[in-house]
Amino acid sequence: MKSDTYIKDLVYQIVRNSVLPENVNGVLSKTIRPSDSNNEDIVISILDGSNGQLQSFIVNVNVYVHDANKEKDHIEDTSRIRVLSEICINLFESIIGDDYRIELEKQRILSVPDKEEHLINNRILVTIFNS
Repeated sequence: MKSDTYIKDLVYQIVRNSVLPENVNGVLSKTIRPSDSNNEDIVISILDGSNGQLQSFIVNVNVYVHDANKEKDHIEDTSRIRVLSEICINLFESIIGDDYRIELEKQRILSVPDKEEHLINNRILVTIFNS
């Protein structure tokens, strides 16, 4: 059986070895996002998991994108979000390892409350085949 920590480490290594981190100007974290960050950060978190020979985990990989300035307003930076969303889709579309499979379950763009930014929420399904 694999632990939440194992799954976070697995997803972290996959993201770290991809082109996603080199396309953002912030940090990649498997714990929390720096509270004062105005950068494009990537944060990995586990929502749920199961035990057994076949384990399934729901994992969020959130990419934060600062809003664009338009006169005095801040609006969703759709062009930047489009670029990063496509990178995420290509990354998580389907990854098959020796004893695991990772696939993108859904992707949503969400406004971050009380901040002038949005996030790309990549909800991925990690399936572990224990022997």
